[in-house]
Amino acid sequence: MSNLSALVGAVISCWYPQHDKPSQPGPKFRPVLVVGFDSKAKRINVVYGSSQRTHQLGRGEITFTPDEINGLSKDTKFSLRNAAWLPLCSDFFACSSGKYQILGTIPKARLGQLEDAIEETV
Repeated sequence: MSNLSALVGAVISCWYPQHDKPSQPGPKFRPVLVVGFDSKAKRINVVYGSSQRTHQLGRGEITFTPDEINGLSKDTKFSLRNAAWLPLCSDFFACSSGKYQILGTIPKARLGQLEDAIEETV
């Protein structure tokens, strides 16, 4: 993809790395929210998504439902305090069939809440 800025605000699937192995794809293919990009290095900044404790929001967290982002199968909480810069490559972002999965984008009506969550991380 040549225009990485187009991914900002998208929810995509990713083999999110474990904390102890940040340069290796993780064991679970999960939704992540794209919050930044680096065109020169061909990498994107993504935040971790989880379907656990989605009704308990801490600082820098926001939850989206499948009604808001069609590709989600469950309510999913994204922790903006848990972000990682990952190379945009199939090792991290392709499913078993080799395809990238874009699940949807943040609804415009929720951008204000996302901004609030981002500010809570500073």
